[in-house]
Amino acid sequence: MFVAGLTGGIGSGKTTFASLLAERGAQIIDADALGRNALRPDQPTWHSVVGQFGDAILQANSLDIDRKRLAAIVFSEPNKLAALNAIVHPVIIKGIADHLERLANTGEIVVLDAALIAELGLEASLDALIAVTAANRVRKERLQRARDMDPLDIEARMNAQMDPEEVAARADIVVRNDGTFEDLVTEADRVWAELEELRDSKQPS
Repeated sequence: MFVAGLTGGIGSGKTTFASLLAERGAQIIDADALGRNALRPDQPTWHSVVGQFGDAILQANSLDIDRKRLAAIVFSEPNKLAALNAIVHPVIIKGIADHLERLANTGEIVVLDAALIAELGLEASLDALIAVTAANRVRKERLQRARDMDPLDIEARMNAQMDPEEVAARADIVVRNDGTFEDLVTEADRVWAELEELRDSKQPS
């Protein structure tokens, strides 16, 4: 097993890039999906989050957490974001560990898709780190177009994440995603070939 972390700030195109790597054969572990699952009403974490933030975060006439409402609360106040992370992050880390254990004795290239790799303390378990970056202007335009996000909400989300240039400086492979989708496809081909080479060089001869 060769484990590559894939990180990038909101609006960078990280999730799209993960899908392109999956098409080329990568086994994807989606940390965001694990986090979403942790907020389902049938999960123990749900009770902790609702206990922390109150019934106001629930959707009308439903037990489902309104993730947009919760995000608006936590990304405006760092202490509340820290409280949410303290509840959800251990669940995400356990889910990642379970996936890695299942794939441990394979020759697969595993891509851990997680915006908060450094914050989750996962760098030590990686064989390589990939960072997807894009100019802040491009990221903001994407988020407004694709998600219809409020500019102030975008700023709050971006400010809550590690500086993209710092992430890129720590990465083994950097993907610049300021261009077209076709450009990103070409980058996926390049990165996949590099991951295969790194995986093969790690294996005993």
